[in-house]
Amino acid sequence: MKKIFSLLIFVIVSYCSSAQDTICISNTIEHSIYSKHLNENRNYWISLPLKYSDSIKYPVIYVFDAEWRFDLIKNITFDLGANEKIKNSIVVGIPHIDWNKKRGLDLTFSQSRIEYDGEEVDSTWYNGSNSGEGMKFYNYLTEELIPDVNKKYATNNHETLIGHSYGGYFGGYILSLDHPFEVIHIYDPAIWFSNGEVTNRFKKYQYNKPTKIHLTYQPKPEFHKNKIEEFINELKKNQNIILTTNLYDSETHNSLFLDSFYQGILKTN
Repeated sequence: MKKIFSLLIFVIVSYCSSAQDTICISNTIEHSIYSKHLNENRNYWISLPLKYSDSIKYPVIYVFDAEWRFDLIKNITFDLGANEKIKNSIVVGIPHIDWNKKRGLDLTFSQSRIEYDGEEVDSTWYNGSNSGEGMKFYNYLTEELIPDVNKKYATNNHETLIGHSYGGYFGGYILSLDHPFEVIHIYDPAIWFSNGEVTNRFKKYQYNKPTKIHLTYQPKPEFHKNKIEEFINELKKNQNIILTTNLYDSETHNSLFLDSFYQGILKTN
């Protein structure tokens, strides 16, 4: 039997019970597109809000590291939207192909010669096999993925980007590019990468796009923390940026993610 829909791979239909206390399950849709920039097929995952309708235009939340983060963010977003705490939003999960090898390639724009604790490293750490192809991924994101989402779904051109660690570094780096995002969430970002190139680029760039940025971080190691706070100080100087920050003293690099998103989406959506 021939497959009728080649792009629509997997669907779980949104469901609501008829009980007095309504229980709803968010839907998941998987698409695949061919990227000329990356020279490969790439999947992306969609979660639609409660009672999605093509006659209504929705904001879109783009989520890096979808392998780990999509289910969490789609369920929180669905619930907050259904309960009118935020605007009903479409969530787009962006997974990597073989994340262990491709994540660093996708999300970094150079090959660092320094580590997160300030230690100098050589080309055996960061090289063309594991880092530095962020511009190709950025072009895929902005020229192929986002247009495909806008073609398939009822969107209103209000776009949020969620990035953690390398993804947060990516979100900071694109502030020196002509990016499309009205909101960028940056969680414990790898601003140390290439000795603070994100901050150095931003200092030289005349940033004039109104943008909400929610930036969170934790204090270990000290070099990592200092690089982030240098970046925060530069962001505070720009009148076009509405910045909210949170230092999680008692959280780790990964454990801060949940509260970062929950608090951040309430502030920026």
